Amino acid sequence: MNPYQTLNSPILNDVGLNCHAVFAIADLSEEVKTILFERCPQAKNYQQLILIGHAGTQFWQSLNQHVTDVATQAHPIDTFTIATVQQFLQIEHPSVSCEILYPGAYTVNLQDLGKLVGWHHSSPFMVGVNTHFGSWFAYRALVLANTNLPITAPIPNASPCDSCEDSPCIHACPPRALDEGKFNLKACLDYRLQEDSACKNTCLARRACPVASEHRYTDQQMQFHYGRSMKMIEIYAEK
Repeated sequence: MNPYQTLNSPILNDVGLNCHAVFAIADLSEEVKTILFERCPQAKNYQQLILIGHAGTQFWQSLNQHVTDVATQAHPIDTFTIATVQQFLQIEHPSVSCEILYPGAYTVNLQDLGKLVGWHHSSPFMVGVNTHFGSWFAYRALVLANTNLPITAPIPNASPCDSCEDSPCIHACPPRALDEGKFNLKACLDYRLQEDSACKNTCLARRACPVASEHRYTDQQMQFHYGRSMKMIEIYAEK
């Protein structure tokens, strides 16, 4: 059972967008509302925020079934996500006013929303982690809507890192970027830029995490995400 799959939506769930959380905008903290209203004034015209994510490998499989040559497209994940969410809204909520905030301009911190509902705990390797899916999930869409969906109750769960005694992720990191109890970004990037780096298209620390390893991304999926981040790192390093 997936405790984060709270919307009974065949359109979302069938493609692996299987994590959902609904927030009442009026009940968000003043800090979150201030950021939201400053960056997206029209949010005051809506009553709910819908956070949509994926976990595991089903979304990647669906993406490759629906999109030709994923590796060569500019933004295949965002494009596929937007099309799917638009279909979900038009078919399952046809009379409701709504607006997709993300993918799009920055509005609110998606990780902060994930923390509010128990999806997200910090990990040494700087990727969110939870007990059900480990680090093998991602935020894919945020929607403003005048829906009347049930508000998602937070899932009470401690960070799996709190009970991890061996810290395999720390020991698996080749540049020892996690050794000091604080992520050493420079050490990580310097190592990834090396010609013979073992982390050019993956993260050995993340892969070493034993939590929910049955949901671990495929090698192809890892290579896609980390390969794209590697290109951005190389561009930045040349400046």
